[in-house]
This record gives sequence, C-alpha cells and structure tokens, in this order.
Amino acid sequence: MRSRVRLFLPLAFLAGGALLLVMTAYGGPDGSDELLGALKKAYPRIAAEQVRESEIEGLFEVVSGGSVFYFAPKGNYIFFGEIWTPEGKSITALRREEILSGQLKNLPLDLAVRIGSGPNRVIEFTDPDCPFCRKAAEFFRERKDVTRHVFFFPLVQLHPDADKKAAWVLAAKDRASAYHEVMSGRKGKDPFPTPSPEASALVARHRQLAARMGVMGTPMFWVNGKAVQGANLPLLEGLLREGGERKEKR
Repeated sequence: MRSRVRLFLPLAFLAGGALLLVMTAYGGPDGSDELLGALKKAYPRIAAEQVRESEIEGLFEVVSGGSVFYFAPKGNYIFFGEIWTPEGKSITALRREEILSGQLKNLPLDLAVRIGSGPNRVIEFTDPDCPFCRKAAEFFRERKDVTRHVFFFPLVQLHPDADKKAAWVLAAKDRASAYHEVMSGRKGKDPFPTPSPEASALVARHRQLAARMGVMGTPMFWVNGKAVQGANLPLLEGLLREGGERKEKR
C-alpha cells in the first residue's frame, strides 16, 4: 500500500533553528540504537525516545513525548508531518494515539486532584484561568457518573496568576473543594499567596506530565482512554454516555 507524506512545520520546533536541517554525516542505519544516538547527537534539544522503521522504506519513525516525526538517514533529513494512506487514514495519528494510550496507564494519578467516584474515568489537564477550562469544569461539576483526575498545565504567558492558583489547589487539604473554588471564580478576588516550594514543585511535575502526554493547550481530556481536545461538550457528553451504556451491558 502506498502512503504519502503531508509536511508541516509546527511552531514548537522553530526555537532552535530552521527545520529540515541536514544532519551530520551518518553511514547508514545499522539499528535503532545507532539511529537514536545519531539523532540525539545532531539534535540535542529534541528529546527523542525511540526510533523504528515506518511504513515507508527508508523513512524512520521517531517518538518524542507524545509526538511523532520522521528521520531519513539517506540525505540526513528530519520531517515533521503526517503520513496518510490513499484511503485517507493518518498512520501518524494512529501511532500517536497508540503511544498516548500506553502513557495514560503510567500517569501517577495520585498526584492529580481526584473528584468524584463515578464509573467513567476522566483524565484532565487544565489551566485555572482558562475560560474554556472553567466552562468544562462547570459541565462536570454536578455529574455523578465520573471519576476525574485533574492535572494542571498553567499557561502563564496568558494567565500570569495561574501557577499560584494551581499551587494553592494542590496545597489544600481538600483539593476537590479548592479546585471548585478556583474554577468557579469565587476564589480569586484577593491575591493568591506565594506558594510553598513543595506546591511549586508539584505544579512543575504536572507540567512535565503534560509535556509527556503531548498536551499543547487546555483543556485536554481523556475520557475512558479517548482523547478530547478543548471544551467540546457534545463530544464529552457522547463519550460519557457511551461509557455508561457499555458498563451497564456487562
């Protein structure tokens, strides 16, 4: 089956120089370890974790966090983009979903804010000052059919106080109540205190986990393992209903 590569240049990779850079000379792929070593040596700012053969001869798939890109040893190029089949299936997207599904199993849920005890599991990355995150928080607030595990990904460039608010929630004895206070806007009229080193470290840990999961913006959800980007309430509702119906049939 023939596939085609659709190429694009995400802004996240522009910060260290131009893309499609020619790598240092490499004599040919003798194995994934050697390819990974060559890639890391030439691109030390890219946290490549794994290299393996792709569906296209001569093109190798590279995994970095939740992202997938490609390396061609012949010509020493790297490519950021999607591989599509003639049937319109993105091989790259399917591979990302496979990677992130595996990483979901390894998320330290004890570090998150746990809310509820319903049958549907929702993993969430949020920003306390994001209006779309607050819209989603209101959607979930009265639901009894979910167990939520909330991680913080404060976008401080847009919301300068978001770090302090996230730390305040994580330092609270009752994290769920503190979360609701912040996300509802009830807590926020007065300045938030400077967080403790422990709370700040936990916010930083949440941010690292977001990077591992490929989170680029908020809110981001996984509902029973299925990803939802943004406050897409109809999609969230459908996945929760689907999960409830599936559990009732068991």
